[in-house]
Amino acid sequence: MNISKNILGLILLSFILVGCNKKSNLGAGRSERTGWEYNKPNKGFFNVESTYTGLVPPGCIYVETGSYVKGQNEDPISTQQDARKRRIEVAGFFMDEFEVTNINWREYVAWLQGVYAHNPKKYLAALPDETVWRSELAYNDPQVRNYYSHVAYGYYPVVGISWEQAMDYCAWRTDRANERILIDKKLIDFVDLETVSSNIQNADSSEYGKFIFFTGKKNEYMRENGRKENVDLDGVIYDAEFRLPTESEWEYAAYGVVSTTDEEHNFDNGSTYPWAGYQLRYMKKGKNKGKFMANFVRGKGDQVAFTRNNSMTVPVDFYLPNGFGLYNMAGNVNEWVLDVYRATSDDLFDELNSYRGNHWISDSAYAETILDRMPPMEADVRDSMRNYLVNEKKFYQTGRDVRDFRDGDAYSSIGDSVLVYKDASYIEQATMISNSARIYKGGSWKDRGIWLNPSKRRWLDQKDKASDIGFRCAMSAVGGKKNRQ
Repeated sequence: MNISKNILGLILLSFILVGCNKKSNLGAGRSERTGWEYNKPNKGFFNVESTYTGLVPPGCIYVETGSYVKGQNEDPISTQQDARKRRIEVAGFFMDEFEVTNINWREYVAWLQGVYAHNPKKYLAALPDETVWRSELAYNDPQVRNYYSHVAYGYYPVVGISWEQAMDYCAWRTDRANERILIDKKLIDFVDLETVSSNIQNADSSEYGKFIFFTGKKNEYMRENGRKENVDLDGVIYDAEFRLPTESEWEYAAYGVVSTTDEEHNFDNGSTYPWAGYQLRYMKKGKNKGKFMANFVRGKGDQVAFTRNNSMTVPVDFYLPNGFGLYNMAGNVNEWVLDVYRATSDDLFDELNSYRGNHWISDSAYAETILDRMPPMEADVRDSMRNYLVNEKKFYQTGRDVRDFRDGDAYSSIGDSVLVYKDASYIEQATMISNSARIYKGGSWKDRGIWLNPSKRRWLDQKDKASDIGFRCAMSAVGGKKNRQ
């Protein structure tokens, strides 16, 4: 009897194991709902790409999805307390391993010089402001002359870059990365910059996108360039754009906690720095013991980078990376993030992918993406379809600026601000901060150690530049982590 029960148990267990190991039919080349085969004109009607392998953008590291407590995680001291604690979750995304370097920026300017050889103002406007090194009571002329352009500083972080310039770089990088893929796959032809410059010079400004710029509308881009317009570019090129990281993404990535089970981090409360412990030196045994973990000001007349490298900033790989493999998430240079600054960080924000700064130019933009996915149509038919989507489906053409959304509360005002806006709006009167104030984080070569805490946040106008602010790019992970190459 017991033997029969044991045999019966083994049989049931085998069925359970078989069920658990059964392979999914998803992506098998046919509909799991109707049985019709995909991409077989003589056996079906539906042509579709049913498998997907996403691309890892060059120079980037994948930052895992995670939940953490954003905001102040140290004892209150005499700095602005504008980062109230709240738990949020951040979707996985890609972030540059290193800060953008002088060489990276010179590549960008060289491209602009080639494309806009007939219009030098275009690339002159992109140059970093090297006068940010000027000081009334310090001899920094070598920095002014050499920091951006000299080969010795090639892999140092670029500075003197405004938030607006950083955003332009992100858009350019998206174009160039996608263009390289399209050329490699022979979907478009390589065109030298001299020819591009000539084409642009002889064209109306509204036609620039036909020659070099990736418009973001994939099928339209292919039609404009006269190449294989029926090719589906989903999964072929990067499915998102390079951009600045949001404040929540940047802060989460700075902590570098790969798993909440990591005993060296208290992820509920955050870490003091982007590494384990409360010390600014490496405290574990080994060759690095006693070395500083970041570039910052130790005390008056005592800057770490001068002691170690006879320089103000240091190369972007000079110090050890954090748990995610990201370098210089503390010290060296502060970094621009995407958000508009407000002196509040409370529970008014969304719990997932928190961000302030949404400015939707046109809510009807989604209607255009729908039309882009449809077969080519005559202009009048397209207009008719657009009108239907906007008027009947209610994809309204009016945009929204929600940078001030749920703003103006007591926690948003800065009591000790010295800013005075002559023609301030009601929002500016309430907050003393404009919608062009952008956040920067991380601490720098000219900051004390307190600013190396990932929760710390400061702001500067998006047009302004400084010798201690740089940036790195991020990209959303479309489709999540699965199937990346």
